[in-house]
Amino acid sequence: MQNHETAVPPAAMNLAGIDLLRFASALAVLFWHYQHFSFVGAAPFQFDHREEPFYSALSLFYHYGKFGVQVFWSISGFIFFWKYGEAVVAGRIGAGRFALLRFSRLYPLHLLTLLLVALGQALFRASHPAYFVYQDNSLPSFFLQLGVIGHWFYPLLSSASFNGPIWSVSLELLAYLLFFVLGRRIGLGASATLATVALAGAGFYATGLPAFECLLYFYLGGVVWLAARRAALWSRRRRQIVNGALALLFLGACAAMRPGWVAADHAVVALVPLLVYVFLQGVQPLHRGVRRCFNELGNLTYASYLLHFPLQLYIALACGWLGREVPWRSPWLFLGFVTATLVLSYVCYHHLERPLQDWIRRRWGVPAGVPARLGGNAAPV
Repeated sequence: MQNHETAVPPAAMNLAGIDLLRFASALAVLFWHYQHFSFVGAAPFQFDHREEPFYSALSLFYHYGKFGVQVFWSISGFIFFWKYGEAVVAGRIGAGRFALLRFSRLYPLHLLTLLLVALGQALFRASHPAYFVYQDNSLPSFFLQLGVIGHWFYPLLSSASFNGPIWSVSLELLAYLLFFVLGRRIGLGASATLATVALAGAGFYATGLPAFECLLYFYLGGVVWLAARRAALWSRRRRQIVNGALALLFLGACAAMRPGWVAADHAVVALVPLLVYVFLQGVQPLHRGVRRCFNELGNLTYASYLLHFPLQLYIALACGWLGREVPWRSPWLFLGFVTATLVLSYVCYHHLERPLQDWIRRRWGVPAGVPARLGGNAAPV
């Protein structure tokens, strides 16, 4: 990485705000996808957001929760610049070890949820005229998903299949690859990072391809890291003034979206990196217990992202076997679904994700002392 300041060693940065934002983004996606319970085939039936449980309190998430994916991409970019950046640029981490860290973190849970959804969709289709939500559950798509490349060929192939939310993780793998290659070739300094943001943004707005969108938000997360590293050299008073101004700018941009002055799809390009920066700088609890709590919540995000659709599928299956429609308007279903997702995510992280991750790394020679964050994942994503 170019022009390194030594004032902010990675281990010294307080990332409690990032952990909290990860959890909030996971909840946003969870609430957005709650509408799946109203689906008949690939589309909602007689669905109205205003009839969703606790609408008055959760309307923001019901309408805009899908943008949690873009937040995940930016958080991943921030984390990768923070934890991998110098090692990649200096050649201290090779392609094989980099890939192993990613594989050990992402693949075990992906494989489990893929198999759960494949079984559940087969059972669902046996008693229904269509699959549940995602209709492409063909054998070719299964093998694409097995390789976590199901969305690489969009729009030539179906946009979503089997455990549909994995699409954003599939695209993030492309961002990881480019991060490693570009980091080695041109570095990860401000000029290289901003140039990549500009090219990715131009590609996205010219083609609409989500691969460019993922790269855009991933590198915007890198911009946040570069800005935070520079801000650490400022006086406390200057940081407070800048942070307050950015928070006001974020709130103003959100307000401009309400009357439709700015389209949400356009506003998020500025709002997402601002949100990441504001949470990073503005949520820095000093109490170790609070930081540990936020970190524990952040650890649930990947599991909740991949487990919530299989859980919805099996709830829909159970309702079908009982001969009744899914009661998606019921607050009890909502509370049960969210609670079950979070409890399963906690159990999954501590008893499946981390043990399998550690076993794979030990098996292939990654030292036991590698910090969890070095192989961590913000996303889904």
